[in-house]
Amino acid sequence: MATSSLKWLKRTVIALGTVIALYLLAALCGSLLPANQNWQSPDDGIELFIETNGLHTGIIMPIRSDVHDWTPLIRPEHLADPSLYGSHILIGWGHEGVYRNAPRWTGLRPADALSAIWGSDDVLIHVYHLKYPQAYPYYRRRLKVSEAEYRKIAREIEARFVLDDQYRALPTPGYGKDDLFYEANGHYSAFYTCNNWTSDVLQQAGIRTGRWTPFQGGVMRWFPEGAE
Repeated sequence: MATSSLKWLKRTVIALGTVIALYLLAALCGSLLPANQNWQSPDDGIELFIETNGLHTGIIMPIRSDVHDWTPLIRPEHLADPSLYGSHILIGWGHEGVYRNAPRWTGLRPADALSAIWGSDDVLIHVYHLKYPQAYPYYRRRLKVSEAEYRKIAREIEARFVLDDQYRALPTPGYGKDDLFYEANGHYSAFYTCNNWTSDVLQQAGIRTGRWTPFQGGVMRWFPEGAE
């Protein structure tokens, strides 16, 4: 009986290891294969940034521009201190439990990890307010897009917000004074993560990025340091 149990355990471990290895291999291949391969950044375009904190990625955009204005949706009064309302916003989308409890890998709880892997409709949009951000090595990379591309990016992101019957976004407290979570639409899983979402928004706008990027490194590799 003990021998049979050990064989079963060994097979289970081997099978699990194989699944994980295949997933990581697929993530590597997906991040290396380009979508919108012939895309080129315009010389004169809207300046955005792609940012990572080592776990989550997001897109930094101006609050107001000639192309899009975020103020009807993301209001100063949503913040406890409206003076922290920024010139720019960093927006990401992801699993509620992971977002709220794990701003870094070290905070990831087993229950949240399992829920994120198997899939959940409990998702949030995360918005940080920033003032005149600059590019920094590794974690924040500059990106220029055309006006038409930025309109598509904004449209894709706005569609993720849950709105009340008066078309208002629904904010909840974030990590600190300059960020908020908003109720959101979508389904999170191991096959569609916060980083897949970042790439997907860019892909839908016609911008070159990896085809399948469940990890932050697969997103950031497409935006080299110093590139515009």
